[in-house]
Amino acid sequence: MPDSRLLLCTALGLVLGWVPYFLHGPIPEKFDVLYIHGDTAVWAWYVARMSIGFWVGVARWPAPWWLRGVVCGVLPMVPLGLVSLATPGCGSPCLFWNWVTGAGVGLTVAGIAAAVEARQR
Repeated sequence: MPDSRLLLCTALGLVLGWVPYFLHGPIPEKFDVLYIHGDTAVWAWYVARMSIGFWVGVARWPAPWWLRGVVCGVLPMVPLGLVSLATPGCGSPCLFWNWVTGAGVGLTVAGIAAAVEARQR
């Protein structure tokens, strides 16, 4: 089921990657004060979160699905978390929540994929 697993995880990531947007942000105005286009800059966070499903789908390590989900969810968010850390008005709370939402999306994608795989066996 490798190809169907990759497709499932990628599709889930594309959908679940938007959940944090509906909860909070990122907020474009935080970047506008830096004289960059915040409405463009925040797409880095959207693309990173939407890619989590792909990374869960292609990863084979770590073996436990729950750990793979968390690792593959946090890793794409690490660079953007550091950007958040350097952004005035954001700082460590944004870093923390970016990593938490990444881990949550990854864990959810991996959990659903594991349940589907178990059901197909």
